[in-house]
Amino acid sequence: MAELAITQPDTELVIALGREGKVLAKPRDAQRYPHTVAMAAKFETEQEKTDYRKRKWIAEPPNGWIKNVLGLRQFSMRGLQKTLAEFKLVCMALNLRRMGAMQAC
Repeated sequence: MAELAITQPDTELVIALGREGKVLAKPRDAQRYPHTVAMAAKFETEQEKTDYRKRKWIAEPPNGWIKNVLGLRQFSMRGLQKTLAEFKLVCMALNLRRMGAMQAC
């Protein structure tokens, strides 16, 4: 993660701190886990918590569809380029399925 922060400085890293509604454990070692400490600091305001909750209805449904409806639990290909191509194909299938459903209405 540290390498990603260095090579892609404009990327916002999102670190899971635990489940919603549970007491979040604060990281003890800021030197070792600087990004986790930064994420914990974000959750100190209610506005940030509300904004973070939006990910449930923005990012999670497509992942759920890909896993449950299309049945992609693991990739068939090896290698980054082949895996990216396979994932693009799955995303295209998901979008075509949705487009077909929208036209049927």
